[in-house]
Amino acid sequence: MQSPLPPTPSGSFIPADYIQERVELRANAFNMLLFVLVLGCVAAAFLVTHRQWNAVKEEHKTINGQYQAENEKIEQLKKLESQRADMIDKAEMTALLLEKIPRSVLMAEVINRLPDHVTISETQLRSRRLVEAPPKTKPGAAAATQNLSASKGAAAGGEKGDDKEKKVAVVRPPKMEYTLMITGFAATDVDVADFHRALKDSPVLDRVDLVSSLQIKMEDLQLRKFRIEAQLKPTADVKSFQPLAVARSPKFNGRQTFGGVDPTIFMEVPGR
Repeated sequence: MQSPLPPTPSGSFIPADYIQERVELRANAFNMLLFVLVLGCVAAAFLVTHRQWNAVKEEHKTINGQYQAENEKIEQLKKLESQRADMIDKAEMTALLLEKIPRSVLMAEVINRLPDHVTISETQLRSRRLVEAPPKTKPGAAAATQNLSASKGAAAGGEKGDDKEKKVAVVRPPKMEYTLMITGFAATDVDVADFHRALKDSPVLDRVDLVSSLQIKMEDLQLRKFRIEAQLKPTADVKSFQPLAVARSPKFNGRQTFGGVDPTIFMEVPGR
C-alpha cells in the first residue's frame, strides 16, 4: 500500500509546507527576539542618556548659580573700584590746592645747603601744566573700529544717544610741574660746583642744572654770578623727609643794598 503524500527529497514523509511553516516560524521568533533585544538596548541607552542629561542639567544650573553669584561680586567690585577712582580723583584735586612742600621749607632746604662763600640774590618758583597726549592707535585698527561702530550704530542708535546723554564728562586733575630758579653769587667756580652738588643731594629736587656761571666785578671784587634751575619731585612731600638743619650765623658789617643784603659781605676773597 502506498502513502497518498509524495515523499520529500530527503526521504521523510513530513509535508514540505509544514517544514516551510516551521522554518518561517523559527525565523520570525528569532527576528522578534532580536527586535526585543535591540529595543531593550535602545531603551536602556535612552534611560542612561536621560540620566546623564539630567545630571548635566543639574550641573549646568549649579554653574549658572555660581556664575550669577560671582557676577554679582564682580559688579560690586567694579562699583568699589569706581568709587575708589572717584575718591582718588577728588584727593588729587584737593592735593593740588595744598602745597606738598611749603615754600618756607623749600627755601630752608636751599639756604641750608649753601656753601660758605655763596649767597642767593633771587629765587623764582614757576609752575607749568603738563598736557597728556592721547594714546595713538594704528590706522587699520582705527578703521576696523569705525566700521564696527558704524554697523552697530543703525541697530542701537537710540540707545547710544541715551547713553551719551547719561554719561558725564570726567574731569581729570591736571598734572603740574614746578621749576625752581636760583640766581646768586659765589667767590669761585668751586663754590658754585659745591652748591650745585649739594642741591643734587636734596630729596625734594630733581634735574638740577647749572644754566649759567658768569664772571662779574662788584666793588673791585671778582665774583661768579650763577643761575641754577631745578624741578621739584612730583612725589616729594614734607612728611617724608627731614629738612637739613644747619646753623648759619653770617656776620653783617652794616652794608645793605636796596634789594636785600649786599652779596659781597658773604665773600671772603683771598688776598683782601
